[in-house]
Amino acid sequence: MLVIRPDQQLELAFIARGKLEQSFWDFHELNPTVYETLRDLAFEWRRHRGENAKLGIKALFERARWELALMRYSDEGPPKLNNNHTAFYARLLMEQEPGLEGMFRLRNQRIKATIGPSKL
Repeated sequence: MLVIRPDQQLELAFIARGKLEQSFWDFHELNPTVYETLRDLAFEWRRHRGENAKLGIKALFERARWELALMRYSDEGPPKLNNNHTAFYARLLMEQEPGLEGMFRLRNQRIKATIGPSKL
């Protein structure tokens, strides 16, 4: 019988979270159009709803899926957006884009990402 101590479970959580963020960065580097699309849609939302308007990143992600599907791509089609990346995109957009600060509600992270507000 395999017995896992609580401290071993914590180590596994750290490894899994690190892999998730690395997966995000790998995808982001290969698909700059995704960030650009999310950014443009976020600014469009703020233009129509006001400079302090908030929006859920998941709603923006679904709209980005639609927009990316309408663009012309090679035989592979548009990039496949992973729902695990939404929180990383929310943090990156608010960190990199003046005018998008505070747009998305962020949850506390058990393991801090390398992007986003340091207090969360």
